[in-house]
Amino acid sequence: MANINHTEATAPPFSPGWDLGTTAEVVPGQRFYLVFLLCLALTSIPVKNLAYIVPPVFLFLELIVGEKSAWRTLLLMALFATLSGVSMMYDGFRGQAINVPGLLFALLTYLPMFLFLASRPDREIDSSLFTKFINLTAWFVIVQSLVGVIQFVISRNGDAVTGTFGLLDFHLNTISITQVYFTFTLFGMILFLMLDARRLLPQVAIVAGLLTCAIAQSGHQTVFFAASLALCCTIQFRRFGTALGGIALVGCLTFIVVQLYPDTIMHTQEWYRKVVQDPRSAKRMVLTDSAEYLSDPKNALLGVGLGQYTSRAALISSNTYLNRELPGPLSGRSDYFVDSMLPAMHRFDEVGEGSAISKPYFSALSAAMELGPPLTFVCLGVLGVHLLRNLHWMLSSNPKLARAGLVSCIGLLFFLLCCVIENYLEFPQAIFLPFLLYLVVQARATQLSTRSPA
Repeated sequence: MANINHTEATAPPFSPGWDLGTTAEVVPGQRFYLVFLLCLALTSIPVKNLAYIVPPVFLFLELIVGEKSAWRTLLLMALFATLSGVSMMYDGFRGQAINVPGLLFALLTYLPMFLFLASRPDREIDSSLFTKFINLTAWFVIVQSLVGVIQFVISRNGDAVTGTFGLLDFHLNTISITQVYFTFTLFGMILFLMLDARRLLPQVAIVAGLLTCAIAQSGHQTVFFAASLALCCTIQFRRFGTALGGIALVGCLTFIVVQLYPDTIMHTQEWYRKVVQDPRSAKRMVLTDSAEYLSDPKNALLGVGLGQYTSRAALISSNTYLNRELPGPLSGRSDYFVDSMLPAMHRFDEVGEGSAISKPYFSALSAAMELGPPLTFVCLGVLGVHLLRNLHWMLSSNPKLARAGLVSCIGLLFFLLCCVIENYLEFPQAIFLPFLLYLVVQARATQLSTRSPA
């Protein structure tokens, strides 16, 4: 694919770009680069649940510099909390148990969503700074991929491929969902690097990242990434080279996965039968309960409240999810959780075989049930605005702008598909770095769109 900023770039091709000058000289775009660098470091530290502080740190720094979207984020949080509080109080008056700590945890775990809803596409990211983002991301992918390959060689276990996110998990026998966080981050960064794929450094990083993701074999992510890439490249049929390159990338990824794990297709079909067709499926069980809850007019209007049902916040506060129990003031369970989620989780333990695909909780359901259908449709409307803008850019006659739109569309579609599997919306260690890179692409595309006709 062509380089989105190759002709304008001034940063050395193999430098992550540290020459930001003195503090007094740092401009808004460079400040964002420094914040991204800090978030990159914090997310990569192999400390369990440390990544949950990264979005609040980002929001705090945005507030310090007077970023308007940060204030919009706070207003959105207050609005969502108020609506959830009203719903919970109504349930409380009806004699139902409510989970107040769940609401507080939800404001933390859903923070990436609030930041996305309040985001703006007009940050100052010029050509030189964009190249610094590319270089830093490329080196990050290369180093993390090297760590992941070493983990696989030592453990011979794809689930142990976690980079520095879970550096010694395989050695300590604490392998968990960290592998999913790691591969999602790599897939998001691979998309970002596709914008500069004519240079050697991004090329090496893309190959290393794809190989590492294939070794890790996060099955649903691999399928959804390939499908999103193929679909969006096909839509961009007017640019034959771009479409062909994307489809070739899909072919390479598929070939590597099939070579490393020949039973992938068979396992995919097997999991589909277990989740969709098996009447004992935990997912089917909780979906049936959810339809019944939505028959209540209050729930159909306001939802059951943030942190009350299937979200990560509800799981964390229930003391059924973490390895260590939370103290009493930080734990709680709503009746919705006790009556529906606990039986579904027990069913998952019986027939789920540990796969994320079979889990009874996922973001598409969590958002619809806890926010309520009306507010969920509003959030989807904001997402639709992003998709339409990206599609408009993708069909632009400007090749750089078209690639920015293409990458953005693929990223959003990939994320949405993953949200039908697990609670990705509340995975800051997985989604926050790709989200920040999405903001970079949006800013660069906005600048390109003001210079050339669509």
